[in-house]
Amino acid sequence: MAKLVTTRDIVIPAGTEVGPGPHKSEYFTPHGEIIIGFDKDTTGQLRFDLKEAVQLGLVKSDG
Repeated sequence: MAKLVTTRDIVIPAGTEVGPGPHKSEYFTPHGEIIIGFDKDTTGQLRFDLKEAVQLGLVKSDG
C-alpha cells in the first residue's frame, strides 16, 4: 500500500473537551492513525476511519 498523507491542516481548537480513551479498541474497518507530538516527551494519537477520510479528501496517496 502506498504511503498516505493528510491533504490539509488538522486543527484541534483550544477548549476542545478531552475524554478518557478506551482500554481496548477493536476496529471492524481499516483505520488510519496520526501520532501527534506535543513536546519531546508527550505524544497523542488521532484515529479515523480510513475509507471515510479518503472519501472526504482528508488523506490521499503519496505514491
